[in-house]
Amino acid sequence: MPASKGKRPWHQHFETVGSITAIVVGVAALFVSFDQSRVMREEIRASIWPALQVDGFASLEDGTLAIGLNVQNAGVGPALVERVTIRHDDDPVEDLDALRTLMPPDADLSRTTLTGRVLAAGASVRPFELRYPAEETDDAIEVLNRLLSRWSAEVCYCSTLGQCWVAGDEPGSPTMVNGCGDQAGGDF
Repeated sequence: MPASKGKRPWHQHFETVGSITAIVVGVAALFVSFDQSRVMREEIRASIWPALQVDGFASLEDGTLAIGLNVQNAGVGPALVERVTIRHDDDPVEDLDALRTLMPPDADLSRTTLTGRVLAAGASVRPFELRYPAEETDDAIEVLNRLLSRWSAEVCYCSTLGQCWVAGDEPGSPTMVNGCGDQAGGDF
């Protein structure tokens, strides 16, 4: 049916076309804004991501055998250490005194508390180190391999945004967790 003389088709109404265009532009702007905020949140998380590396060590220097644990923040943001768990034969070790009873006697012990500490990017801490007079037959690599077969360590830590991870002495990336309160840790 042809259009009557006083009525124009919808696409010739400037107000209607302008309104539809404004709605489309508004929806597109809303989508772009949402996407940009998502990308910015991810960039912020990445820019403050702490990544702890947990390693046991044994070294032989100047007749002294040193054995201990080293934790380093290889990430780009600070890490708040919430929990440290040391296991011997899969059983949790409660504290440093319990750890000492499982190690050979007469060790010179140095200790730094790790739980509750904020570990800056690039910083490292040795929560404990035991030093023994070395025997002529001691080999640091053999001692470390012997210890690693029975001992394990994991650290649960969080970023300043409240994201939490667990890093252990096994190779691989830290595992993201909902929080650090799920398991008990020792006094380290």
